[in-house]
Amino acid sequence: MSNNELLKIEPMYLQFPFELKKQMSCSLNSTNKTANNVAFKVKTTNPKNYCVRPNYGLILPKSTCEILGLFSNEMLKDTNMV
Repeated sequence: MSNNELLKIEPMYLQFPFELKKQMSCSLNSTNKTANNVAFKVKTTNPKNYCVRPNYGLILPKSTCEILGLFSNEMLKDTNMV
């Protein structure tokens, strides 16, 4: 069974609204399409500037879990973009 058959994820792409010197957030919904529990874990590549809550969990059958991504402007300050 592939991931496409297990979960429905919306939206497929995250878009963060930009506000200078503020933390930005964006959420996605992950829906378990099966009759079984589905475990998930989200690994971030830059945990200092970007985090996900919850970053792991269990989605019950036919249920939806909201996952929130948080992005900090600290990364932009480090690159002189702000």
